[in-house]
Amino acid sequence: MISTRGMAWFAAALIAAAGACTDYDSATNLNPDGPPMIRQVRLKEVRTDANGAVTQRRIFAFGTHDLAEDKDYPALGANSMVTAAVTSNAFRIIVDELLVGNYIEEIQCRAPIDNDAYDFVPLGATPEDIAKCAVAKDVLPASCPASFEKATCICHLDGGCGDVEQGKPVGVLDVNQDGAADDTRLIQGAVGIQCGNIDVPMDLNNSYWNPSGDQNRPAMGGFDALGPAIVMSADQNPPHLGALPTGQMCTLKFAPDIVDKTNNAICAPPGGDVTKSCTPGDVSAFQFMTQAFTLTNQSFMNGATGVSKTAPVILVGSAPIAAGTLAAITVKQGNTNVTAFTLTQPQPQTIRLTWGAGTLAGNTAYTISISSALTDTYGLPIAPITYNFTTAP
Repeated sequence: MISTRGMAWFAAALIAAAGACTDYDSATNLNPDGPPMIRQVRLKEVRTDANGAVTQRRIFAFGTHDLAEDKDYPALGANSMVTAAVTSNAFRIIVDELLVGNYIEEIQCRAPIDNDAYDFVPLGATPEDIAKCAVAKDVLPASCPASFEKATCICHLDGGCGDVEQGKPVGVLDVNQDGAADDTRLIQGAVGIQCGNIDVPMDLNNSYWNPSGDQNRPAMGGFDALGPAIVMSADQNPPHLGALPTGQMCTLKFAPDIVDKTNNAICAPPGGDVTKSCTPGDVSAFQFMTQAFTLTNQSFMNGATGVSKTAPVILVGSAPIAAGTLAAITVKQGNTNVTAFTLTQPQPQTIRLTWGAGTLAGNTAYTISISSALTDTYGLPIAPITYNFTTAP
């Protein structure tokens, strides 16, 4: 069965094939005049209330919507600076017109054709063109020769691609034989996030271009079904595990070839107001902060008394913690270093401090210190923390 993203690519191809027949004056609210503009950005915000409680919710971090309420906007109001959650945060970038999806996604081939098994879809290629390169292996060379200008998944390796010679078709991956690509993925460098001087690695397999949708909020999906939209998130693989850098000012990044059908580069108008102008390629109107790198003591409050002498101390970070920096955690009893304990990391965001037998004395004050040598997986430091506690008798 073709993936949702594969169906989205074919929807885009059908729209492109329709060309002048596309009705841009319908209720879809598309705005094809001028450069493509970012109308809204949806993401997960972190808020701290007056009592210090931390909550997260999906909001419009940029732009507005007629049906949105105060709870759907940043804590300080629409288009104010937002603090984005650094983990499990998917970005939905909603634009005012269709983009050329060929520059955003690539389709999967049956085998590696260069350094991977994905290939660019030629401009102007229709679903019928893709189907010619998705036929059975025995008829593939005649149906999808390299001389075919809309050919895709052609072997580019000097030594060939398995049993396929250089310059011959490997074929589009089409296990269900419906003539369509089974999968697509984001093209490396097409869209991304820049946080400070860090180019955040993107999740190529779960980021995609969705050419469907408009400004009408559907019953299913709500505001997170508005479109057309680019959906993206950070790379899920180690070391960052889908996390963003902590405590950074961030912006969106787009390759110069992310354009509409008239080759205008994408831009962000002030407040997402598409009646205003913006310079093609300039998306600086939208910026956001990321959540600070913090640790929460799950075992006791700072200054607590009657703390167990044997129970481990559990510290949970707001982001994955660099395993090589756990030595930043030290323990003292007065001016004396306590060394009979171990530090482990049962989860990427969790540190477990386990005391050795008889390490802690009863009715005694101790201090756990975490220095700025403790970092997230991007090497960004935590603000120093101290936990004071007194043990039980």
